[in-house]
Amino acid sequence: MKRYIYMWIPLFAFILSACEDDMKEQVTLNVKAITQENTQQAGDNIIVKKGSPLTFALTGQPDFITFYSGEAGHQYAYKDRDQVAFDDIASSKLTFSVWYQYGNAASSADLMRFYISESFPGLAKNAFKEDSTLVESFSWKNLVEPAQLPTAPSNAAHASSYEIDFTPYLGKRITIAACYKPHTNIAPQPRVNVVGMKIVNTMKDGTSSTLYASGFNFTALNMMCHHNLADQKTMTGNREYGTVSNNTSGVWNLTGSSKGDFFIHSSATGAKLKYSWLVSDLILANACSPDRGVSIKNTTESLSSYTYIYNKVGQYKAVFVATNGNYKSESRVVKEINIQVVD
Repeated sequence: MKRYIYMWIPLFAFILSACEDDMKEQVTLNVKAITQENTQQAGDNIIVKKGSPLTFALTGQPDFITFYSGEAGHQYAYKDRDQVAFDDIASSKLTFSVWYQYGNAASSADLMRFYISESFPGLAKNAFKEDSTLVESFSWKNLVEPAQLPTAPSNAAHASSYEIDFTPYLGKRITIAACYKPHTNIAPQPRVNVVGMKIVNTMKDGTSSTLYASGFNFTALNMMCHHNLADQKTMTGNREYGTVSNNTSGVWNLTGSSKGDFFIHSSATGAKLKYSWLVSDLILANACSPDRGVSIKNTTESLSSYTYIYNKVGQYKAVFVATNGNYKSESRVVKEINIQVVD
């Protein structure tokens, strides 16, 4: 028996050595732009006509490849960026639109408020009574003057649009809040639709960065949550701070907030009056989402070429990031190509 054990020892050693070598394997990737009718090489630049396919030949043995086109929002240099430098910003604006749905002019009167603050201390998010008292007693500043808000139901085509200069708020931590409080139920309490809420920072070089409402990290305060309202009975969890993904009356729905869209649904004629707040975390006006690349290869597929189309004239730095990795180590290589897009 011992003889068999001794015979297995070299085999195990060989396997372990092979695994160790595999973990040390360095990723390789070579990238070359294929010149063709609308593509040519000029020094360190690849020149391609706008709207023409640009094909890259790929060789090597990477497990994963991520592609950054170099266009706004897809620049490798900004993959870890979560703030924009003040000196780079030419303008900063908060934009969104609002329209009311259902009800009438009477039920739309004094329905909504949008607020902003540079000094709001923040919500505890686990002490509803204290948080409710705080938002009601706090000295908010109007983000939109009440007289500029809708006065009657309409439709998306006739939404009221707002553009607020956020340049004065650069470098400051601000809070944005919305308050929904109907005052009559002689008609349906309107649904309020907020569309495209976002902060757009335009850079001096003409590029821009965008922070949508999902990045504001809104928290709802459902002020009627302990009244056990018949038209809110389907909301069984986190009634104090929760939001919904359906049309529950008087409760915020944030499922579209990644595009800046959210709403609070209407209530029928005669229904108990609703009351709800929406309060953001502290926001930096110059905050931004990190740039993202596109995954073009994983371990389940091979890839010998990749084609991309640039539709805007300009200078770009295309980047391919190749990685190999396992539980113990990772190997990475970055390949950059200068792209000039012309008419």
